[in-house]
Amino acid sequence: MEGIATVVVAWNGGRIRILSVPRVVITQLKRGTVFGRPRDERQHQRILEAALALLEEPAPQAPVVLNESL
Repeated sequence: MEGIATVVVAWNGGRIRILSVPRVVITQLKRGTVFGRPRDERQHQRILEAALALLEEPAPQAPVVLNESL
């Protein structure tokens, strides 16, 4: 519980929930595109901001599921 706080950004919510990660953002995107469409800076920023917001709260947190799509 002490050390460097981390956040996992994942595309497969089913598998990541099994691991009981303390902070996770789950996207609805495909493998290899968890931060969004190539060169879509706005989408990348939305996903990154959701992940960084989890660092402001103590762990564990409920998974954050984003409805981002390609």
